[in-house]
Parts: sequence; structure tokens; C-alpha cells
Amino acid sequence: MSHQRTILKSVSSFLALAIVFTSTGSIGLILSSPNIALAETREQSVDSVTDWLFGNLHPELNRRKLRSDEYEYIQEWNVIRQVIDQGGLRYHKVDPNSPGCGEPDWTFPNDDEALRERLANAVFYSRHPERNGEPIRQDETAAIQEWLKLKDSMFVAYC
Repeated sequence: MSHQRTILKSVSSFLALAIVFTSTGSIGLILSSPNIALAETREQSVDSVTDWLFGNLHPELNRRKLRSDEYEYIQEWNVIRQVIDQGGLRYHKVDPNSPGCGEPDWTFPNDDEALRERLANAVFYSRHPERNGEPIRQDETAAIQEWLKLKDSMFVAYC
């Protein structure tokens, strides 16, 4: 085989980029359709969904990688990942020939209100450890608004 595919990564809803090595050892690029099924493991999907949700919470970071000294951000990312890892993904085999935007096999169910509430709780209580899990009271309007904003940011766009 003269070409060996080593990486296939989606770069837009229209194109996918692959790095291939030729028999001479040089590197080439191939552009192809996103309808080629991109196999993503469950762990990769958990990380991808976690990255997306965290990015929704912190648009000011422009979805950049976190630095090792950004402890509060890292803590939030980890609590989101924990919720996603514990049942926050839905598996369904996607037909690679079906029209659409290349939704992966493992997806985040945007319509799952209980999951969005668990995520909002996880982030809220990671931000406020002094509460020790104490529920938000009706007269705590600032806390209610913060929690609602967290819940509202818990969606994933696939297109």
C-alpha cells in the first residue's frame, strides 16, 4: 500500500483533513467529504463534549487549551467530564451515508433536562464549595440566576 492514513480529523462541516505518509516518507494532505465515518471512541467523545460544554461556559477563553496553573477552570472541566462520563452520552450508530452534518456515534442529548441540571449543579457547587451541597434558596436570586445561566449553556452544536 503506497499510502497509510494516520490521522483523519474533521476541519469543517464540508471538509476533512488527513495526514498521510507516502512510501518515500514525505507527508501529504488529503481533503475529503465529512460523510466518511470518523470513528471516535467513547473516551474521545466524552472529552470532546466536555471541551464543548466548558467552552460554552467560558467563551472568553476562545476554546484554547487550559494552562496547568488555571486550577478553577481545570476543576470545572473535571466536574463536567465526570458527569458526562457517568451517563452523559448516548450511543447510536450513525449511517455514514445519511445526509446531515456528520454527527458522531456518541452524542450529548441536548433535550435531557435532568442531565443539564446535573451539569449545572456540578459546576455551581465546584464554584461554591462553601455551600457544601446546600440547595439554593428561593430568596437567593443571584445564585438562581448563576445556576440558570450554567444550565442554559449546557448544549452541544453538531453542525
